[in-house]
Amino acid sequence: MKPSGIVTLLTDFGLDDAYVGAMKGAVLAVHARTTLIDVTHGVRPFAVLQGAFLLDTAWRSFPVGTVHVAVVDPGVGTSRKAIAFRAADHIFTGPDNGLFTFLTEPISEMVELAAPPEAAPTFHGRDLFGPVAARLAAGTQLAEVGRPGHQEPLRLQDAWASKVGEAWRAQVLHCDHFGNVISNLPLRALARIKAVNGTRVRTVETYDEAEPNELVALMGSSSRIEFALREGSAAARLHTAPGETLLVT
Repeated sequence: MKPSGIVTLLTDFGLDDAYVGAMKGAVLAVHARTTLIDVTHGVRPFAVLQGAFLLDTAWRSFPVGTVHVAVVDPGVGTSRKAIAFRAADHIFTGPDNGLFTFLTEPISEMVELAAPPEAAPTFHGRDLFGPVAARLAAGTQLAEVGRPGHQEPLRLQDAWASKVGEAWRAQVLHCDHFGNVISNLPLRALARIKAVNGTRVRTVETYDEAEPNELVALMGSSSRIEFALREGSAAARLHTAPGETLLVT
């Protein structure tokens, strides 16, 4: 697999501090020709499942050989594993804490990473994952950056909705810029949705089919069920946010 020279970054760092800039600097210090792409730095702090969802929506848009760095890491500096692996001719690196839950493509090679002695125990994005990603983008083989690891990353147990009688207990994966509420409901539930958290909804195919101020359910661009309010915020209507529970009937 030939490297694309691209490294994508997805974090919960936000943009108010220098963390993102420092991480980019660490990548460029190792491989100055790296093309850096920000997927997002707006993951809610510590929201691993939201980060897993956003990574899943974005990585397939990039050319093969791209290195994807995901850092939502409340356990940074602890015994949680740091990993890098190859799947679908892309390379992924980050903490093994559930960030790769939705990556279902077969993994062909995985290594466990060790933080260098000089690494800050609170900033592995800058001192471990960034430099490793730069080396991989420059053509270094996975076997040269870590030791062979297990073949499956950790999967979060609450990543999928569960049935409660005739209802579904779902979780909000993400609320986008428009206020659309993206859920972890299975697509087969879409045809039978009548209400969410006690608020009536109607199933549609496009946002434009909704009446003004009407809450609707539809399959979004991520191929997941989302709740939307025409030209308004479903998140505000439902008083919900990523990580919160939805009761769908």
